[in-house]
Amino acid sequence: MRERFSWHQAQDLIEKHTGPALSARPVQEGYNSQIAVVINDTTFVKGLRTEHPRAWTQDRERQINPHVHHVSARLLWSDTTSDWDLNGFEYLHGRQPDYAPTGRDADPIIAMMTKFPPAPADVALKQAPDRWASYSDRAELFTGDWLCHTDWSPGNILLSGDRARMLDWAWPTQGARWIDPACWIIWLIASGHHPALAQTRASALSAFATAPPAAVTAFASAQAAMWEDIGESAPHPGLAAAAARWVRHRTS
Repeated sequence: MRERFSWHQAQDLIEKHTGPALSARPVQEGYNSQIAVVINDTTFVKGLRTEHPRAWTQDRERQINPHVHHVSARLLWSDTTSDWDLNGFEYLHGRQPDYAPTGRDADPIIAMMTKFPPAPADVALKQAPDRWASYSDRAELFTGDWLCHTDWSPGNILLSGDRARMLDWAWPTQGARWIDPACWIIWLIASGHHPALAQTRASALSAFATAPPAAVTAFASAQAAMWEDIGESAPHPGLAAAAARWVRHRTS
């Protein structure tokens, strides 16, 4: 989903929380919002029309924010009307990471991943085996008690100094702790890493280094099937090929 609306359509609702919009900078990155705008360089506002079939992701992000704001942006306010469901987050200054093999952004990303919490008991989360059951006959291997983000597009990560933040928690999932580094690997391969190097980077996380090999291979296969199914709607054209290449590396 990339249909964008002008933030002016929700201006009164936004300014109720931000005050007069002295500056407004629309944001084009991301796939989960119909409005995405930075107001006054202090607040990032994202939202959907209330009748949108994915409007529930707005509430899910509100529920998960208290558990992840130490590795993300803090939710400042939310508001829902008959027309719009909006969340206003603190605006964080920074840049997207460089996933190329020559990039030097792996360390802060790894440090951030070590701070992801266990799955909170007070939020109903999609279970990893259910999420990927259509793409794997061994999806039970993905079971776990950890909170997983799963979308490692560089547009979801913000680097400021030596600190990384993970944004856009619209699709949190409960599963094995090694799932997020495994999802990251596919993006690294799509960005030019050899599968062996990508795995070496992810192995800096003990959760991935000690993950059951059969479970990781099954997950890689599920990701290859998923990205192939998503096809041209994928956020990066090389994800299906990257996941397939990772499977070949693990099974050769």
